[in-house]
Parts: sequence; structure tokens; C-alpha cells
Amino acid sequence: MKSLFHLAACLCAIMMVCTSAAVAMGDLPPLYLTIVIHNEEDVSRGVIPKANIPDYDGDEALMHHFAAVMREFAEMAARHGAKINFGSDWTFSQGAALYEPEFYSDLQAWEHEVDAHAHESSVRYQQVREDIVRAGGTPSRVASGMNEEEIQSELSYFDTLYPEFEILWGVSLPGHIAGECVAPWVWRPSGDDWTVHDPNGRYIYIGHGELVNSLQAVRQALSDRSSGRVNTIAVFTTPREFMAAVGTPGIDEAWTASTDSADYWENRLAWWDAFLSQIDPLVAAGVVEYKTLSEIAAVFEQQEPNLVFEWDEIPRSSLGMRQRNIKAGYPIED
Repeated sequence: MKSLFHLAACLCAIMMVCTSAAVAMGDLPPLYLTIVIHNEEDVSRGVIPKANIPDYDGDEALMHHFAAVMREFAEMAARHGAKINFGSDWTFSQGAALYEPEFYSDLQAWEHEVDAHAHESSVRYQQVREDIVRAGGTPSRVASGMNEEEIQSELSYFDTLYPEFEILWGVSLPGHIAGECVAPWVWRPSGDDWTVHDPNGRYIYIGHGELVNSLQAVRQALSDRSSGRVNTIAVFTTPREFMAAVGTPGIDEAWTASTDSADYWENRLAWWDAFLSQIDPLVAAGVVEYKTLSEIAAVFEQQEPNLVFEWDEIPRSSLGMRQRNIKAGYPIED
């Protein structure tokens, strides 16, 4: 962990430099930053053990652990003025309904949002949204997790549910492999080609940029801002990155880590606290603004008549999301 906190100290040393550079770009519109947290859905269709996800709706001790950690994260983010969009799959919502009925209301009390997140291997978006309601949450109009290869037909499905879903985020390739969209701006997807803006389109797509958890990524997004767009970026995590300590009573060993590991929840939380501290001066300078996805959509609707929607093609990643973050120094295993 020493190397991890040494990295945070190094970032502190360049904080004033990047703040000055950002202020110099202050004549451009702000960069809207969102923290996105996703619970991945149960692709094993209820089979135990579940494939690479915690048993939120079947293991009470595990659900209590991850809910407690996410509360800590939400409160820490709120102290920085940061906004979270918490994308919940159906198993997490069912676990919240069973074991943590106050979880969603607690998150929303800190002015974070709860969204329907799905890959629809077992459950479609409408049920995911209904599960959030049954668990005591007030879901946003955001849907996340769409497969780019199926997005055009997905838009037709959302037409049957409108206006329950109106904001889209995270159209990606399976496994977040190289080649997925990393556009850092907002538009209305066309029904013929989702990467093309349709001024009469029903839905608002909010791009997330490179989706890399690093100060350098935020600085790059600041440099890439355009005066004719709503400029956006997201940073990303998931509850399963915040593991309990090895030997914690009642916790499945698969979801534990040694207390000197970056995966141990207190160390992971400390990393994020330090990371957001690097962004604090950019927020104070007015060049970065934290907003939920719904708030960004509202800004877009207000500014839409004056925006420019011309691009040759959307930018795409050269590496997978995991590889991008490892290269940037985010502490996850290669």
C-alpha cells in the first residue's frame, strides 16, 4: 500500500500545476464529471456460486458489507461535492429489499441517483427499474449497460416504456473491449445510426469519455473540451472492488482481501478520497462541475439549440477499459 499512497502524494505535488492550466482554459464551458457505480447482473440466472458477482440477494452478511461500504463511499463523495449515478442490477435491488431497505433512500439523501443497469441476460430494464422501486428507491430515467451491437433494437424497446427511460449511458461492447465508444459529449441518437445526432430524437445519450480513473484523464478531457458541446466525463467503480478483510466473520472468502491490499475496502476508499482531492481545485476553479446524469441531460436540453452536432465519426478506444485503467495507474490487478 505504500506505493499506492506514494502515487497519491505525487499527484498532490502536481495539483497546483494542473489547476493553473485548467484556469487558463476557463473561457471554455465546464467539464461535467459524474462518478458511475455499477452492480453487474447475475448472468448465472440464480445458480450459486454466481459468476464473478457477489450473492447480493442470497447472502445477507455479504449484502450488509457492500451496502455499508457504498454508504461510506457515497458520504465521502458528497463531502467533495461529487455526484454518483448508482446503476443497480436486479440482484442488488432484490438484496436491498431483503436486507437493506434503507439503502437507496440513504444514497438519494446525499443527492446521488439510482439507475437501472442491465445487460438483459436474464431480466429486462423494466423489471430492473421495478425492483429498485420495490427496494425503496426512486429510479432515474437513466438506462445503462446497452450492447452497441444491439442498441438500435434496444431503442425500439425503450419506445414501449417511454418516458420511464429517456437518458442513455454506457453503450459499449461486451467486456468493454477495445473499440468501444469513448465520446465525451452529449447527443440524441438516431434510430438508424446511434452515433449520429437526430434533432428530433427521443433519447439523450451522455458520453463518458475514456472512462479512466486518473487525474491525467480529467486533465485531458479538460483540454479536449469544445465550445459547441456539452462536455462530459465519468469515472467508474463497482462495489465488488471494495472487499472485506480476510477472516471477516460470515463473509465468503472470495470477497475478502488482505488489509494491505488495494482491494481491501478501506484502502480503496482512501484511494478514491485522495483522487477526488486532486479534482477539488479544478472544481473550485469552475472548470469541472460535478453533476448527475439527469442534471447533465437538463443542461443539454437547455443548451441544445446552440450546440454543434458535427463530427466525422465518434472516437473509439484503442485498449479495453481494464487495460486503460491499469496503464493509467488505477490499482487493479492486471
